[in-house]
Amino acid sequence: MNATLQHIERIVRDVLAELDVAPRTAVATAPKTVAIASQVAAPTSDAQSLTLDVRVVTMNDLAGRLDSVRRVSVPRRAIVTPSVRDELIRRGIALEWADPTAPPPAQATRLTMVAMGVDVDMAALAAGLACEGLTVEPRETDCLIAATDQLATELTESDTLAALLTRHTATALCLANRRRGVRAISAVDTAGVASASAQVGANLLVVDPSPCTFFRLKQMIAEFCRLGVRACPKVFRAELG
Repeated sequence: MNATLQHIERIVRDVLAELDVAPRTAVATAPKTVAIASQVAAPTSDAQSLTLDVRVVTMNDLAGRLDSVRRVSVPRRAIVTPSVRDELIRRGIALEWADPTAPPPAQATRLTMVAMGVDVDMAALAAGLACEGLTVEPRETDCLIAATDQLATELTESDTLAALLTRHTATALCLANRRRGVRAISAVDTAGVASASAQVGANLLVVDPSPCTFFRLKQMIAEFCRLGVRACPKVFRAELG
């Protein structure tokens, strides 16, 4: 009899996988004649609970796992085979239908963007970058030394990257990279930004916007921020960290 039930369960699993039956339909057609203590609940993690994250719950999923268990939690739309329901009833174990746990939100990257002596619509650029999912703080300055010093201080925050828009890229790089913890790079296109950023775990992008279109400038900064805050590569950490 047990062999027959296991054979039936295997056939059910194979057919569902072959047909890719939607979970909602499966639940709607699942047997409802078995009375079992069940409820909707958040997934539990205490020692008396067993949480399963499978589409079809069979006896194989329970094998050797029910000792001291008082509750079994399954996804809201999972299919629970009749033999599993019977076994839970026999053992007095409650069946819970749990909503899937949402992953924690990723930490947002904050971009401090400073323009020094360039003709750039900072509000429009910030709005365009916001559409890329960035939190942008745009501002302008007339002193390159003050700008690099302030950015160096802000880059000590764990969630922060910075972009400095200036025609004096060489000077800005020298000023910025003299500060501990600042890894400034410059590039003329998105490929260069990606390559240089990966090499040193860059946290400051220095760009001369004068030869760039608005779209190209936005894409370069977006590419710089795409992977979020990067750690300094271990091989350079003693010198650049």
